[in-house]
Amino acid sequence: MKKYLLLLLVFLGMAVSVQAQRRCGQPDAEKLKEINEYRLKYLAQEMELTDEQKPKFVELYNQMTAERKANFDKLRAAEKKLKGNLSDAEYKAQVNVVSDCKVHDAQIVKDYDAKFEKFLSAKQIYKMKEAEEKFRKRLREMHQQRKHDKKKTN
Repeated sequence: MKKYLLLLLVFLGMAVSVQAQRRCGQPDAEKLKEINEYRLKYLAQEMELTDEQKPKFVELYNQMTAERKANFDKLRAAEKKLKGNLSDAEYKAQVNVVSDCKVHDAQIVKDYDAKFEKFLSAKQIYKMKEAEEKFRKRLREMHQQRKHDKKKTN
């Protein structure tokens, strides 16, 4: 019961964030911080972290997220360049950047899995990955709903 209550609170909080984004356009740093806090609480609950594990997890997870975001930003920049009018050599270079970023992301995840193994069980790491995917899926669904609702009002 407690698990479902926290999950409900997370999604309600996300819905409030989405509503605020509708009024203000893109999410600001405060909204992104709020979403990240909800995500961390959700992951901790799904992973059944102990009070001792939580601070270690949050610190390491935030480090991993920052590294992955930097890599993702590089990936998106390369993909954006691919939509331009490029020479064959420029296309090749950008395709290589995209491939390298994808490989680098997998390496980041693998490296952090090893760091998480120092204080998390294999089951908890698995649950983290599973919960991350559920959280991303729910965010995508909310984004799609927002786009759908926006089309209806226009």
